[in-house]
Amino acid sequence: MSHVNEQVAEQVTKQNPEVSQDFSPIFEEIQGMDQNGAVNVLIQAAGQAQASGALSVRDSVMVAQAINLLQPGSI
Repeated sequence: MSHVNEQVAEQVTKQNPEVSQDFSPIFEEIQGMDQNGAVNVLIQAAGQAQASGALSVRDSVMVAQAINLLQPGSI
């Protein structure tokens, strides 16, 4: 684990003692991301944007169609 990652892990466990020592910094988590993982992250981000009202109705329809093309049946 890099020095920065060790510092982040230490700060998180100090602020949240219930967090386990198996804390995995985000930069280490993304190292194994593949295309399916990337698509899932984008779908989740689009869902959050839509749920928060950040997208117009037109944009929501476009995002829904794009998700449907990439992962049919997921929405």
